[in-house]
Amino acid sequence: MRIYKNKNTVDLPKVDLPTLLFDSEHCLAQEDTPLHLSAANPAIHLTKATLRVLTERIAHFLRHSLSVGSQGSYKDVVVVCSSGQPAVAALFFGIIAAGGIFSAASPSHTPEELARQVTQGKSKVLVVSSDKREVGLKAAQLAGLPLDRVLILEGEPQWELKCVGGGKSLDAVNGEQMTWRRVTDEEELKRSLIVLLYSSGTTGVPKGVMLSHYNLVAQLYIPSIQARAHVAAAVEAGEPAPSPFKTLAHLPIAHIAGVFGYLISPFFSGGSVYWMSKFSWKPFLEYFKSLQITGFYTVPSIYLRIAKSPDVTDQFDTVEVAITGAAPMDAELQQAANRRLGKGKTRISQTWGLSETTGAVTAMPRGASDITGSISPVLPNMEMRCVDDEYRDVTPGQPGELIVRGPFVTNGYYDNEEATKATFHQDWFLTGDIAVERSGKFYIVDRKKELLKYKGLQIAPAELENHLITHEKILEAAVVGVPIEGGSEVPRAYVVLRERGGLSEEDVKAFVRGHLAEYKQLRGGVRFVDELPKNAVGKILRRELRDKARVEETRAKL
Repeated sequence: MRIYKNKNTVDLPKVDLPTLLFDSEHCLAQEDTPLHLSAANPAIHLTKATLRVLTERIAHFLRHSLSVGSQGSYKDVVVVCSSGQPAVAALFFGIIAAGGIFSAASPSHTPEELARQVTQGKSKVLVVSSDKREVGLKAAQLAGLPLDRVLILEGEPQWELKCVGGGKSLDAVNGEQMTWRRVTDEEELKRSLIVLLYSSGTTGVPKGVMLSHYNLVAQLYIPSIQARAHVAAAVEAGEPAPSPFKTLAHLPIAHIAGVFGYLISPFFSGGSVYWMSKFSWKPFLEYFKSLQITGFYTVPSIYLRIAKSPDVTDQFDTVEVAITGAAPMDAELQQAANRRLGKGKTRISQTWGLSETTGAVTAMPRGASDITGSISPVLPNMEMRCVDDEYRDVTPGQPGELIVRGPFVTNGYYDNEEATKATFHQDWFLTGDIAVERSGKFYIVDRKKELLKYKGLQIAPAELENHLITHEKILEAAVVGVPIEGGSEVPRAYVVLRERGGLSEEDVKAFVRGHLAEYKQLRGGVRFVDELPKNAVGKILRRELRDKARVEETRAKL
């Protein structure tokens, strides 16, 4: 058995996540450190001290007004659909402190999609930001959730958490406080459930990824050991200390990159997070310059824009740390974007992982770099193999599926034992990503799963297909991805109509537009065909459709 692993191992602190961050010597944030700030108005902010107080007031409110955690920890799911705002951090820790489970939903969700997440998580509480009020109200109606279980979160200009149904609201200034229950038992830390993130499956049914105290503490603590040792050694050698870490929150918190990269990791390192309400290109550039951002994680499509846009001049000069993930980045794009960062001195490091691995399985050590497009070395305490369909190790240089095990790996999918069993082989988690090893480095070359990724967001083709075939004039439909610059794919639908000429391409697009989130739209177009390619048992041959799409794209460029 060929196992790839880091030569180092790390002993993990046996504590829960809030204790590690608020009460341990491992966390670098001081009580007066500004942790979460409004990018538009940094005077609106939370320090470690004020975050602690607000966390405990939210915990008391959720427990005593809405019974979150009253029947024991790790049972009550609270779904949160919010645009970017500092108050989300207090809500995150407040839910966990109350004994609940934080489950973020994408702010781009339609009411139907949000209602589905509420229903699947058996949630009895829904929290939305004020700009998502109408979506939240419609979702609650669809999910059968009473209005006195729907809350509005508002962090600017004052901290508010109000019940839509009236009668219940948080007193953020004088309200009672409730601290969290400290956990030190290793088995409880491992089996706990504090974060539930939804990852679309190839069946089109989203699956709730269960993350524990143990998962999140491990993901936070393990990479910090090498990074802090590197900084200490550099300072001792007379090199200048790195600038205080400042990042710009521009990705949604419905994904592990947002949860970990904004709510957890900067806190541990004593850094500051400036929150954009939503991503917009011009303000993104302006904030990087005016706030002098020093580090960030983003997806390849945004790095592509940084590399190519004439709008980019000196906005990224203060950047010292740049990381990418969510989709592969090739060497050409990596090097082009590098030239725009830190006056050409900063090197983007590529990480690889999934929600099911609490984020990164691989990461570039601090002080090292790679410009070949590899996914970086495996982190300590994690193990990785590259296998064929029979779980036999492939020969280096041959493609195979990456499978992993270690403290980052989820306990499984919420209320879905069948999906959990299907995603593990013995104690190895099957990632579905196909990679090849070249000269000791790994490169992602394909995805075994059918998921498409558009700007770091997942699109399940089956979800689109299942919706399309509900149209009375559509007999069959299949969706495949069409690659675009930046490592993303856009969905293209191949449609069989009941009667030829019954629908136009725009008709089909409009049918999707009215029911699914903006990022799931048919940007790759619609093609009408007489029949879909299938195997002997009637399964659609997606590879043939992908080949067909590739030919169509080639002809279009001629």
